[in-house]
Amino acid sequence: MSTNERHNLSRRGFFKAAATATVATAAGGALAACAPAGGSGSSDGGTAANKAQLAFEAAAAPIEPVEPPATWDEEADVIVVGSGGGGITGSVRLVDAGMKVIMLEKNEKTGGTTSYGGMFVNFGGHRLANEVEWAYPSYPYDPNEVVAYVNDLQQMTVDPELLYAMAVEGPQCIDWMADALEVPWAPASKGPAGMKSLYWEGQITAKNSIEIMHFPFEMMTETAKQHGVDIRTGTEALALVVDNGTVVGIRAKTADGEKFFRGTKGVLLTAGGFEMNRAMLSKYAPTCLRGVVNVATPPYNDGACIRMGLGVNADLSGYNSVACFDGSVEWEPYDEFATAMNAHVNKDGNQAVRQPWLLINRMGQRVPYLSTAGTSYPFMNTDPDSMVTALTDQGAVEMSQPGGRTYVCFDSKYEDLVNENYFGQSVCRVGKVIPDDDPLIDRVPEWQRDWRNAFQIMVDAGAVKKCDTLEELEEALGLRTGVLTQAVKDWNAACAAGEDSVPTYKYDPSWLIPIDEPPYYGAKIGGNLFATKCGLRVNKHMQVIDAEGAVIDGLYAGWHTAGGSNGENNIAGKPFNGIYGDVGLSFVGGYMAAGAIIEAR
Repeated sequence: MSTNERHNLSRRGFFKAAATATVATAAGGALAACAPAGGSGSSDGGTAANKAQLAFEAAAAPIEPVEPPATWDEEADVIVVGSGGGGITGSVRLVDAGMKVIMLEKNEKTGGTTSYGGMFVNFGGHRLANEVEWAYPSYPYDPNEVVAYVNDLQQMTVDPELLYAMAVEGPQCIDWMADALEVPWAPASKGPAGMKSLYWEGQITAKNSIEIMHFPFEMMTETAKQHGVDIRTGTEALALVVDNGTVVGIRAKTADGEKFFRGTKGVLLTAGGFEMNRAMLSKYAPTCLRGVVNVATPPYNDGACIRMGLGVNADLSGYNSVACFDGSVEWEPYDEFATAMNAHVNKDGNQAVRQPWLLINRMGQRVPYLSTAGTSYPFMNTDPDSMVTALTDQGAVEMSQPGGRTYVCFDSKYEDLVNENYFGQSVCRVGKVIPDDDPLIDRVPEWQRDWRNAFQIMVDAGAVKKCDTLEELEEALGLRTGVLTQAVKDWNAACAAGEDSVPTYKYDPSWLIPIDEPPYYGAKIGGNLFATKCGLRVNKHMQVIDAEGAVIDGLYAGWHTAGGSNGENNIAGKPFNGIYGDVGLSFVGGYMAAGAIIEAR
């Protein structure tokens, strides 16, 4: 790399001044607009509001780097922060290339958000897909076609060089994981197109897809240790260490106090995004925050690594972009200055509200329902390959309604219909009752073995409203008088006529089931956030780029700490979580970053 391509970072004083100015400007402007008429100190209420506002701003502020210590506590070739999918693939690939790696994980177990994940959604190009001659958008697999297809969906807002590198290295990562990590890949469904979603063979059954990644991640962690990765759980990264413009290590908190870890060849940040950090969502994904009602993967991903990158003047990419599923219920009321997002892992209880019931917005308009059933009914989703994409598209539909909320309504007939999967939905819209003889039953908490238990938890908590009359339900949902009652009246008339009354996205006639048997159920629903897509800008080598377009020496980032994989202003994740869905993106990011570090040594 030539000298003029490198960026010589300023010393600590510059960072401190810049960070302070950023926070002061943001907080000051906001406080000027929000301060009570009598001034910020005019009352206890005003002081409390100011403190809340300042705390909110601080939760999104850059984390300043620190200077090197006089003596380093520990040293390795590469310090990896985060033990999820990217941390595992990156660390193992590095040690297999002969490097010493210390992987830091702030929790007491490895996996992070990846351990909540499921399928490795992909576009083909790997051995299993080639054996059955499958690729998307067409076979044989062509990275150029993938780039053109994905970037078109994302309105050409993704760096094409970076996207091409992902398209090339992603299939390599899948095959490498099968070889180096001994991952027994299997298609998630029958037929060639089943290769789009890969999982660990033996980790799901027909009725049980809960915690798909839990035991595989335990296996991969043990494999990483056997390869020589030095894994430090209970070790929280606090700040980047910078020397003469180069990132050279990490200051971390351990059970024995603070330690400095030196990375002679670099630092790889791969500790996820900022799903749990509401202040960062407000700043970097405000439209998404408006429509998100729940986080599916607590307590991880507080955005600390991204804030560390901002502290060394890193640029961001992927503004206003997240990945969400549909049909998450609003558990708690809106709190303007809450710094942590609402987070409830209640996956199977949500299935009751994710069916094609009556869906309206606060104006009373019917909201489209995008099916995963592959129905041929006019205006419905008919492409079987876009089955999982319908989930994120439906999330975008719900999130983009007035006020960022959709309202669902159904009656007491729901239980039998969900139990029978009457509407023919697939993937994670199926309400599961896991039989006692399921070979994987031990990994499922007892309450979660029957979707009805999880649904009842939502009713008891008031997240799902249960009322004897539609008028009561309308009031409980906070809708204007007459909005819900008129919508139900129109719905029931269409049911009686046997034909949907809306002009587009019509329901199959068999789905038109009248709402006429109390008690009545309803909920505010929106996006179920599982990944943020705004993060540190990286080039095709996963090197972090600063705000002037130069490489920050010594600093690498994997997805989802890195941003831009889903483009800009992508509020739910079209196509499904980008070019690689769910856990796959994390695995690919660590694999790519490790390859670049190996190449640069």
